[in-house]
Amino acid sequence: REVDLTMMTYLYALLLALVATSTAFNLERPLMSRHALHQPTRTTKLFSAEESVDSLDETLLRINFSVVQGAGIFESYANKALEAVRSYTQSFPFAAVLPVQPLTYLPFKMPDGSPALKVTFLRKKTAEKGSQDGGIVFTSRLVSEEDCDPDGLENYVLRIELQAKRIKEGQTIPKVFSEKQICLAFIKGLSETKGQELLAEGGGVVVDSVFHIWME
Repeated sequence: REVDLTMMTYLYALLLALVATSTAFNLERPLMSRHALHQPTRTTKLFSAEESVDSLDETLLRINFSVVQGAGIFESYANKALEAVRSYTQSFPFAAVLPVQPLTYLPFKMPDGSPALKVTFLRKKTAEKGSQDGGIVFTSRLVSEEDCDPDGLENYVLRIELQAKRIKEGQTIPKVFSEKQICLAFIKGLSETKGQELLAEGGGVVVDSVFHIWME
């Protein structure tokens, strides 16, 4: 009987140990519902360039300038006025507007050969993404009209159109804040001393109208 009692005590202790081990194992496992066990795994979708901006080369800013001149060689003062607008664009301190945002701004040629200025936002280059993170292209062109006064004396109303368009290439997330800060600062600079001086060099270029996508 003593042997049987000892055996029963041993078996009872072994049973308690097994129960304790099983309980500890179940406590360590994360609780999951039956629905969670059968729920499919979700993958994170990265925004593509097409989804990250509203449209290709959207116009962010448009400024119309004018210069009224008396009779003379139209081509001469037209080019001088256009050069004044382009000079303001090329001399504008884009980097100072966004000191935290890495960027470059360099002159380049449009497909039609006309000069423009390209602002490129930069980011750290990776295996998946290049270093370009969108940007803005500033262009300007002549839009001329010829009027005659009642006395028959010719007066030329020279009009210049400046546009700033979004560069979609490389942009994976919208750069609306950077675009807005640059465009608003660009407009403000036209009324400041340096901007006025550069426009005056073009024969008295004045701003007729301004449009940008953040206008209320």
